[in-house]
Amino acid sequence: MVGTGWNIDLSGKAIIITGGNRGIGLAISRQVAQAGGHVAIVYRSSEDAPDEAEKIAQEFNVKAKAYQVDTSDAKAMHELVHTVYTDLGPVGGLVANAGVAVSKPALEMTHDDFLQQFDVNTWGVFAASQACASLWKEHGYQNGRIVIVSSMSAHIANKGSTQCFYNPSKAAVSMLAKCLAMEWKDMGVTVNTICPGYVDTDMTSGLTEDKEKLESKMMEQVPLARISKPDEQAGMVVFLLSDAASYITGSDHLIDGGCTIW
Repeated sequence: MVGTGWNIDLSGKAIIITGGNRGIGLAISRQVAQAGGHVAIVYRSSEDAPDEAEKIAQEFNVKAKAYQVDTSDAKAMHELVHTVYTDLGPVGGLVANAGVAVSKPALEMTHDDFLQQFDVNTWGVFAASQACASLWKEHGYQNGRIVIVSSMSAHIANKGSTQCFYNPSKAAVSMLAKCLAMEWKDMGVTVNTICPGYVDTDMTSGLTEDKEKLESKMMEQVPLARISKPDEQAGMVVFLLSDAASYITGSDHLIDGGCTIW
């Protein structure tokens, strides 16, 4: 049988993307829009978020809007999902992408460093997920999709890095996804994660300052011997948001150029 091809169609759905105005998040926002989905960018402080939303709306002829919310504020997130529903239409999915990293030697880490990373990377992901699941339960929606952006750092201690709290915060959300997938299965909600490796974003800009050193590091640690572009991470997210991934839940998807195979 000769196929006629297939494509991802998110039309008629609003997708909430935390941190959706930069790095991997922006790539996801653009690919969601390319698939016909309406885009709700959630940002905390970046002044360019409304402009990015406007660019996406014009380029892809979808609805797109930026919302300034602290993802670790559970009450604000619950209010946000209802606002998005009113502004953009039915919410079909969440991409919990917002994250922070503090890099310094473990002997210098403080409780504030711990709280900063776990509040955003773990609690903020839960608060956003809970808000969407509550909305879906309220409306009887049985096809909700949650994709959490974790990290290969959930699986390994990155050689040479000093981020003893960042990695555990990502390991926590990878397990959180499994727990939520189990709890919300009867609501029709799927919950999955992607685990990016090294990606060319502002969060990893420190890695790219010395390009020669970076390339050498990639050759040693990454089988594909290069750093990922944000677009190479976004495709899996859009797939997991779609009906094509209806039988995938509680799964952790490594997109790391093979970095964790050693």
